[in-house]
Amino acid sequence: MKFSYLRSISEITGIEEGRAKMEVGRLIGVLALCCACVAQPPQSTCQDLDAQACALFSKARPNLCTDPAFSQSTCIRFCGNCPLECYSCPTPFLNPLDCNTTTTCPTGQTCVTKHLTALDGHHEYIVSCEQKAVCQGLNFGFGGLIGKRDESQAEPEAGRYRRDVSVSCCDTDFCNTPYSLTTTTLPPTSSGPFPHGCDRDIVFVLDDSGSVGQANFRQALGFIGEIVHQLTIGPTRAQTGLVTYSTHAYPMWHLNEITTEQQLLRNLSSVPYQGGITKTNEALYLVRTTMLTPQHGDRPNNKNVVIVLTDGESNDKLDTIREANKLHTVSDDVISIVIGAGINLAELIAIATDSHHVFDVHSYSSLQSILPQLMQIICNA
Repeated sequence: MKFSYLRSISEITGIEEGRAKMEVGRLIGVLALCCACVAQPPQSTCQDLDAQACALFSKARPNLCTDPAFSQSTCIRFCGNCPLECYSCPTPFLNPLDCNTTTTCPTGQTCVTKHLTALDGHHEYIVSCEQKAVCQGLNFGFGGLIGKRDESQAEPEAGRYRRDVSVSCCDTDFCNTPYSLTTTTLPPTSSGPFPHGCDRDIVFVLDDSGSVGQANFRQALGFIGEIVHQLTIGPTRAQTGLVTYSTHAYPMWHLNEITTEQQLLRNLSSVPYQGGITKTNEALYLVRTTMLTPQHGDRPNNKNVVIVLTDGESNDKLDTIREANKLHTVSDDVISIVIGAGINLAELIAIATDSHHVFDVHSYSSLQSILPQLMQIICNA
C-alpha cells in the first residue's frame, strides 16, 4: 500500500518514485516539527543540572538547599531559587493564541492574566509580570474607561462580581498561559510532577456551619478527596489531618493517624455534618495548638500547609484574625478557599499567608476548577 501511494504521487507530479519518497519523508518531518512546536509549552531557562539527582540527594541530606553550591547552581530549581517566568503581552489582544512572548519577572512580581469582557460582547486579554498590588484589583490596564468596580455598591463584596475585568494571579512558571483562555472545559486534575515530592503535613479546615448545608458539605469532602488523590500518602510522604468546625471545632483525624490513601478516603466518606454558627477562630486555634504538634504527627523538617474552606465570615472576626496571625508562625502556607458571595474577603485574606493563597469560587460545584493551581501552591511552595 505504501509503495502504491508513492507511485501515485510519482505519476501525478511527474517525479521519480525515489524522489517522491524523499519528498513525502521531508513533508512528514516538517509536519511533525510544526506539531511539536504547537504542542510543547515553553521551557524555563532556569534548570537543575539533574532534577532526579537533586531529589535523591535531598533525601540523604535534608538541608541540601542551605548549601549555596547546590541551591544557587546544581539544584537551583529544586531549591526554589529560579526567577519566575511568565507569558508577557502587556497590550490588549483579542485572540489568546496570538500571545507567545515570555519574560523573566523582576523580584517581587507575579504572573498576571487580565480578561476584559466589553459591553459589545468581545473579549480582550493582557498577560504579563506585574506587581502583586494588581491582584487586589488595582490598575486594570484597559484604558481606565471600562472594567472598574460598580462604585454604586455600598459594600465592596456586593459589587465584586459586577466588574467587567477579571484579574487572576499565579506564581508558577508560565501559569498565565494564554492558551487556557480558549477552553471552557475544566483543567486536568493532575498538576505534577512536583520537584519536592509534596511530602507536606497538610491540615484541612472545613466549615460545616448551618449556611453550608449537607449537600455542599459533601461536595467539599469530595474535593478534599480529589486533592488527596494527587498526593502519595504515608509516614515519609504527605500526611493529612482534618478539622471540621461550626459552633465548635473538632479534629476528625490527626496527621499521624492515617497512613494510606484508601483509609483516608474511607474516613472522608463518613465525616458527619454538624450545622451551627461559624467559629473560625476556634478552628485555627485547634490547628495551631493540637494538629500541628509533634505528638499528633507534625514533622519538624516538613512544611506545614493549612487549607481553610468556608462559605462565610466568622462570628468573631477580630479573634479569627488574631488566631490567624499566630497560625502563621507555625505554617508558611495557609490557604483560604472562599465559596459563594456571603463572605468578608478582607478577613479571608488576613487568614491566608498572602493574597496569592486566596481562592475565590462562586459555588461548591466550581471547586474542581482551582485544583491544578491549588496543587502547585501546596506542593511547590
